[in-house]
Amino acid sequence: MDVLTFLFVITFVWLLVYLVLSFIKNKKSKISNVVDVYPFLLLIKTKKFNNSIVKEGKKRSKIWNVMGELSIIYGISSLLYAIFFFIKNLLSFLFPSKVGIASPVIPLIFGITFNPPLDQLVIILIVIVIAVVTHELFHGLVASSSNIDLKSTGAGVVYVIPMAFVELDESSLEKAPKKSKLKVYGAGSFINLLEGILFLILIISFPLVIAWGFSTSPSGVLIVSTVPNSPAAMHGFQQGDAIIAINGTSIRDMNSFTNYLSHTKPGQTAIITIERDLQDFNVTLVLAKNNYTNTGFIGVSTINYYKPYFSFIPQILQYYIYTFLAWGSVIFFSLAIINMLPIPMLDGDKFLGEILSSIKNQNIRNTVLNLSRSFSLLILIINILFSIHI
Repeated sequence: MDVLTFLFVITFVWLLVYLVLSFIKNKKSKISNVVDVYPFLLLIKTKKFNNSIVKEGKKRSKIWNVMGELSIIYGISSLLYAIFFFIKNLLSFLFPSKVGIASPVIPLIFGITFNPPLDQLVIILIVIVIAVVTHELFHGLVASSSNIDLKSTGAGVVYVIPMAFVELDESSLEKAPKKSKLKVYGAGSFINLLEGILFLILIISFPLVIAWGFSTSPSGVLIVSTVPNSPAAMHGFQQGDAIIAINGTSIRDMNSFTNYLSHTKPGQTAIITIERDLQDFNVTLVLAKNNYTNTGFIGVSTINYYKPYFSFIPQILQYYIYTFLAWGSVIFFSLAIINMLPIPMLDGDKFLGEILSSIKNQNIRNTVLNLSRSFSLLILIINILFSIHI
C-alpha cells in the first residue's frame, strides 16, 4: 500500500468515525462528556492521568522548578532566535549570493507537500507521538510543581497526525505568578529542544547505538531504495540488500562506493557482490548513465552498511533506526523553534503575551503583541511560499 492509498483509506475511515460518533453524541450518551469530534479532528478528554502528573510534579518539584527556570531562559532565547532565523532565511531566498543558501520551510502535509514511503510515514508518526506527548507532559509537570491545577488531560488525532494535550485550570493559571506562567509556557518547547539534542548525539554516535546487534565499522553500503527501471531494479536488488564489492573491489562505505562509481562509464559491465541475509552472491549488470555526472549508474539509494552479528537480525533494521533518529532530530528541533514564534495557538504567543503584561498601558501592550503576531505569521508564510515555489 502506497501513501496515497493509505490516506484515501484514512479519509474513508474518518467519514465513518465522524458519522458514528456524531450520532452517539446526539443521543447524549456518556461518551459525549469525554469525546469531541469534528471533521478530521478527534479529541478524547480524561482526568485519569491528572493525579499521576500532579503527584510526580510535586514529588520532584525541585527538579521541575529548575527545568522551569531553564525553560524561561530558553523561551526568551528561542523567541528571539526564531524571528531572527526566519528573517535571515527570507533574506537568503532573496539574496542567496550575499546572505547564503536558504533552508526550506515546508509544512508536513502528507500527500500534498510530502509523500514519503509508507514505512517512513509510520516512523514519522511515531516521532510525532513522542514529541507531542513529552511536550504536553512537561507542561503538566512544570505546572504542578508551581501549584497550578490541571483541568484535564487527553489525546487526539488531526487526520493522521497524533496529538496530546494537558488542559490547565484557567482560574488557577490566572492567579499564578508571572514567573510560574513563563515556566509553563516555555516548558514544552524546552523538552523538545533537549530531545532534539539527544537524537542528534545519537546520530553522530550511530555505530555505538546499534552496537548491540551490528558491527561498529561499515563493511559496504545498504540499499534503502531502488530507482524504477534502473539496472538495480531490473536485476532484483531489494531494500535491505548490501553492496559489499564491485568487480572484486571491496566497498567499505559510502565514500568508497561513490568514489568507485565516479571512475566508471555508462555501458560498462559490472559484477556487483550482494550480501542478503548474511549470504553473498554476484549479479552481473550493465551500468546505465548518471545524468548528473555522466558516469556509471546502478540506481540505488544507500547508507553505510553495518553487518549484523546474527542472521535473525534484519539488515534493514539499521536503516529504520537511523531514519527514526534522523526524523526525530528534525521534528524535535523544528517544534522547539517554530512553537516559540508569537503566533496565536503557539506557546510563543502566550509567552510573549505574559512578558508584555508588564506594560501597564493596555493599548500599547496590545499593539506590540498584535504587531509581533502579524509580523511573525507573515515571515513564516513568506518563507513557506518561497520554499514551495523553489
